[in-house]
Amino acid sequence: MKKLLIIAFYLICQFSAVAQWNTDRILTIGQNALYFEDYVLSIQYFNQVIKIKPYLAEPYIYRAIAKIELGDYQGADQDCSEAIERNPFMPQAYYTRGFARKRMKYYPEAIADFSKALEFSPNNLNLLLNRMDAYENNKDYSGALSDLDIYIKLNPKNNNLMYEKGILQLSLKDTIAAQKTFDQFINADSTNYLAWSARGLIRMQKNDLDGALNDYNQAIKRKSAYVGDYINRGIINVQKKNYNHDYNSGIKLDNKNALAYYNRGLLRANLGDNNNALADLKKVVELDTANYEALLSKASLEISLGNYKNAIADYKQIIGKYQYFIPAYLGVAEAEAARGNQKAAFQYRQMADNIEKNKDYIAKKSKNELKTGNKIVDATNQQRSRNKNTDLFNRFVAQNPDDNESESKYSDVTRGAVQDNYTDVVNERNFVISYYAKNDEIRRTNVYYPSLELYNKQKKISSALKITNNEIPLTAELIDTHFEAINNISTKLAGDANNADIYFNRALEFALVQDFNSAIDDLNKAIFLRPDFMLAYFCRANIRYKLVDYQKNSIVSDSKGVKEKVKKGDIENQSLFDVELIMRDYDKINALAPDFSFAYYNKANILCTQKDFRTAILNYSKAIEIDPDFAEAYFNRGLTYLFIGEDAKGLNDLSKSGELGIYKAYNLIQRFKKGN
Repeated sequence: MKKLLIIAFYLICQFSAVAQWNTDRILTIGQNALYFEDYVLSIQYFNQVIKIKPYLAEPYIYRAIAKIELGDYQGADQDCSEAIERNPFMPQAYYTRGFARKRMKYYPEAIADFSKALEFSPNNLNLLLNRMDAYENNKDYSGALSDLDIYIKLNPKNNNLMYEKGILQLSLKDTIAAQKTFDQFINADSTNYLAWSARGLIRMQKNDLDGALNDYNQAIKRKSAYVGDYINRGIINVQKKNYNHDYNSGIKLDNKNALAYYNRGLLRANLGDNNNALADLKKVVELDTANYEALLSKASLEISLGNYKNAIADYKQIIGKYQYFIPAYLGVAEAEAARGNQKAAFQYRQMADNIEKNKDYIAKKSKNELKTGNKIVDATNQQRSRNKNTDLFNRFVAQNPDDNESESKYSDVTRGAVQDNYTDVVNERNFVISYYAKNDEIRRTNVYYPSLELYNKQKKISSALKITNNEIPLTAELIDTHFEAINNISTKLAGDANNADIYFNRALEFALVQDFNSAIDDLNKAIFLRPDFMLAYFCRANIRYKLVDYQKNSIVSDSKGVKEKVKKGDIENQSLFDVELIMRDYDKINALAPDFSFAYYNKANILCTQKDFRTAILNYSKAIEIDPDFAEAYFNRGLTYLFIGEDAKGLNDLSKSGELGIYKAYNLIQRFKKGN
């Protein structure tokens, strides 16, 4: 989509000047970031404007555009609704919300939004194009055709619109009208290969092979860049026993087109070129793992070439998908017999025979069947205007290259379409107190806490403390430094054994060098000496949890020195006991410092590991109540909601976490949408 939405947005209308210079300046910087595709950063600027002047509609719309670019359509929808609530007379708000709703496949709602925007701007071609696309996706082809007729009147010199009109007529199953439209397209612009290609498909579907061949010849003569023209002409030439190089040309044009390899593989097999045919079919299966027809052909060739083990694996994969497909059972039987395994061959023949005997019952029970044959490329839907981003008609055809970019072109993972950067579905980590923390200028979680700041000012320990969930691994030099610090602090304790702060200090040092047991011992002493030492309770809970996690994955040595896993039952029992101790510490922290959000957050994380999701959600919510910008709490609560099936709440929370700087949320939103 690139800058299409942004540019079109500016074409609808421009905002009037708002507010004072400072918010104007922030808004301008955000607009610059948005235009140059730095979407995550732009959201942060729009957040600032909204926080300063929440009554303005404009920053909500701009933030919505950034969210659309990141794939967060639900969040964009909500932002546009906020903008409309503040100012219902802004066509750009309806346009942007309609665009988001179209992407979420809420087509009736999108049509309503585009229609509302068109009331303000009735001759806006971009609005009309989007409504037409929404009509088409909603299978209201008559509505789409009506919009297209208006579009043609407003833009009569665009001959390509006749191509779009022909496609809609085909969708209405009016092939006669469609062919007439494509005839008009050819008469208006005979140099455009699209018209020849589209008419060639219609003729091919009517079995007018000579007419179709002529049209494909004309399309290719005009430098058609569409691989389907070469594949379809290749199919026609094969039927006419004219074995030319169309499939080779198609593969040269698009070396990842599974259909080109598939048809070439079938041709090579029919001509007896089995080795090259097998290579083609292997490529098909690699490119399109769901192509069981190619897998079946490959299995047959594997047998012909004596590769019985490979053939058996292929046939069994087919059986896994199509459990009543008799040829696959017979194929396994043939391969097993060739290997000398007559018992297995007999078993598979028997299974095939049982399916045959019960075929009437199976036919009623299952409609899942595997059909074979050549594939014709439907060129029409693939040649659509690139601005429309319509779905693909044919699963074998390569996607539009404009919509196939999966990696950001920026080295910075927060730039560009970050939703395309793959991320694991894992909770954000616990927050801890440490000397070290990676700075994250994007996230808005408030890591300032007054009691900790006061403690740092008192300089009771060797270094200032920070709250973080992104700890820094220590270098060898730092490790040596902390071991030396432990020795120095131990010397101090020899002369002042009743000082809680010194024990606390040494506990932090032990934790940094991964000596969790010693750290817990020192924290126990610090808490004994100062029962209201909130920071010590927090550190003890966190370190104890690290110890539990370590023990779950630890390896110990038996009496003979052989390494083995710790017994699962013993670990689980100890883990339950330790988790109870950890929860008690967090409860104590909540009593001592009820506004310390990180205790609720960490507690929620542990409750998730215990599968107590409802209570975890309550604790995440409490953390968010204390800090409304707690990005990690929104993120984890969102995942928890999704896990228990409350999808709307989950996606809303992920959207909020993305808004607050956890950019990987956009990848999860995208993947969840694709999976549903």
